[in-house]
Amino acid sequence: MAEDSSGTNTPTPGFLLPGLRCGVEMALVGTIVLLIGLPTEEPIRLGIVFLSALLAMTVVLFWAVGRHMRRWIRYAQGKPTRTTPFE
Repeated sequence: MAEDSSGTNTPTPGFLLPGLRCGVEMALVGTIVLLIGLPTEEPIRLGIVFLSALLAMTVVLFWAVGRHMRRWIRYAQGKPTRTTPFE
């Protein structure tokens, strides 16, 4: 059996739960923006609402990817991967 090269038994950060969390966060942010801005009938304002939702979802995606990369870096350094919920 191959042992961990760093000598610690730090669990690896998973991909499934962070991916699901990111998807739920993106859906919630997009839904909130759309619910606030959709009672408009003008095409320009409707386009602005859709672009705002898309931009907000993209920001959440990159924020989640950055958070997950920090966990993998901490894992590679042999540090604990469990951080605060807001990190």
